[in-house]
Amino acid sequence: MKIMLVSDYYPPFNPGGSEWSVLYLSKALQDKDINNIIVTPNYGTRAEEIIVGTRVIRFPSFKKASGSRSVINPIWQNNPFFFIWSAVFIYKIAKKEKVDILHIHGKFLIPGGYCASKLLKVPFIVTIRDKQLLCSYGKCFFTKDRKKSCSWIEYMTSDLPWFYKHFVKEKKLSSLIYTFLSALWTRIVNSLIVWFAKNSDKIIAISNSQKTYLEAGGFKDVKVIFNSVIFQDIQPTKKRSNILFVGKLSLGKGIYQLLEAIPFVIQKRKELFIFAGGVEEKKDIDAMVKKLGIREYVKFLGGVDHFKLQKLYKSCKLVVMPSIYPEAFGRVALEALSAGTPVVVSNRGGLPEIVRPKYTGLISKVTPEDLALAINTILNNLDMYIKNINKERLSLIKKFGINPINQHAQLYKILTRKHDLHKMLNVV
Repeated sequence: MKIMLVSDYYPPFNPGGSEWSVLYLSKALQDKDINNIIVTPNYGTRAEEIIVGTRVIRFPSFKKASGSRSVINPIWQNNPFFFIWSAVFIYKIAKKEKVDILHIHGKFLIPGGYCASKLLKVPFIVTIRDKQLLCSYGKCFFTKDRKKSCSWIEYMTSDLPWFYKHFVKEKKLSSLIYTFLSALWTRIVNSLIVWFAKNSDKIIAISNSQKTYLEAGGFKDVKVIFNSVIFQDIQPTKKRSNILFVGKLSLGKGIYQLLEAIPFVIQKRKELFIFAGGVEEKKDIDAMVKKLGIREYVKFLGGVDHFKLQKLYKSCKLVVMPSIYPEAFGRVALEALSAGTPVVVSNRGGLPEIVRPKYTGLISKVTPEDLALAINTILNNLDMYIKNINKERLSLIKKFGINPINQHAQLYKILTRKHDLHKMLNVV
């Protein structure tokens, strides 16, 4: 059995956590003697190489990325021409490599993967790792407990103005027209991608929370398989210091609520808050830091290399992930726990599924007061939480290491058998 894992991005281009989830899945499959290859667009590196024991094949991209953590403008991928272009290369590579299953991990490659699978007559699986297929802006999902995405009218009259206000830097007529046309185009093309996804052999969600959103969006028979992580048998740094935030410093990640929580924390203890991630709203963040008078208690690192980040997890006292937007999973929280570090997460999306409350971390409301209380509670009982994580380690390995790969392997076998049986019956 040979699996083709197809991803929008893949190291050395890794703008988010999804790429590492695919990498760890690939490695786990190899460890289980399930042959697999990675296929991804080439944003400016070698066409083929071996990464962590897996062969990576890159097909030509119209646009090159400006850096390893940057994304290209989605217009280059979110169009029918790219769908056809990617379908041709996925088909050619899959045919040459004689793959048995196509497993898509990126939304823009779903149409191409679907077409290639039909031509090759092999099973087609889609793992949906975010909510952008349901709503490209996602303002509707900022409302807690709302599962169904906005209507066309709400999208154009509420989401679009909100996006323009918060995320478009240059406010002028040309940018307004471009944003309007982009919103219209994205909504139409996303509907097309959703159709292809719904006609896959299996849809995978990466958390139970994500499953509820997908089902509210019309997806049926969704299977939940958690993201996995490699639990390295390395003792954490004995002396821990600082509180860590990892991710884009943006509205959806709860950055402003966390900044407002810092004065409540430093009233009791002088802790340094380290922020590792790209800054989307630098002026607003700088203004808030100045207003709150917390300049000496914050340090902004910018984007941090994935492997350096693993060391950073081990050296800090705790990791905070205060997302307002309902994360489909929350890889940062899992990576922190795998490093033996307790976490404070918001009560949104898939984050609560990662943490065992009052044992490996705390689940908090997204308010400055609640976040500060959760942070101080863990700091006051830090040794206990670290010991609890060590006690929970085997359960964490089973839940986020062993089970996900076994579930993938079982699914691949089931679909392969169904395909072989169907093929045999057609021959008869």
